Amino acid sequence: MKITKLYTGEDQQSHFCEIDTGPTTPHPLGNYSTPFPATSIKFRDFESGGSYDWHNAPQPQYIVYLEGEVEVEISDTEKRIFKPGDILFATDLTGKGHISRTLTKGRSLIITTQ
Repeated sequence: MKITKLYTGEDQQSHFCEIDTGPTTPHPLGNYSTPFPATSIKFRDFESGGSYDWHNAPQPQYIVYLEGEVEVEISDTEKRIFKPGDILFATDLTGKGHISRTLTKGRSLIITTQ
């Protein structure tokens, strides 16, 4: 499975890349990846039209989009829209950061890691 990673490059600018969740183990209910450590889970509801200007992720976190659409803009002005089923791994803890815009009402899970 591929997920999108948002990270700070050596240039202190934010960037996107696709990462693979690694090898899978077959199981009767599907193929499982290797475990990823997590420290907490938050549940988030959001309304349409919200915007959070340039900011950094507060800690490394997976954002699992359940409903709605969110646009994330990085420092080179590239924008990606995240929809239900998409996963963003936000690790841009330093540098310029990114802008988040809620395009529609929705819900997401935020899973923090160290």
